[in-house]
Amino acid sequence: MASRIYRVHVFDGQYEVLHKRTLTYQLDLEGPGVDGALDRLLQALTRAALADNEPMDSPRMEIRDARTGTTVLDWMGS
Repeated sequence: MASRIYRVHVFDGQYEVLHKRTLTYQLDLEGPGVDGALDRLLQALTRAALADNEPMDSPRMEIRDARTGTTVLDWMGS
């Protein structure tokens, strides 16, 4: 599958952090190494949230289709 554009929403548990930012990424969710790429993305976004003084006790992110907003993947790390 070719890579597609997705919107990423970052959460601390159920609370959305970095909600004032529009985060879009081009990802291939079925390609090799996707777990590592998503882990690195979650780590980077966790650091960004902490820099903005957001709580990040239980980081996770939702990968959503950029056009429809449908959640494609809920990622807490591998």
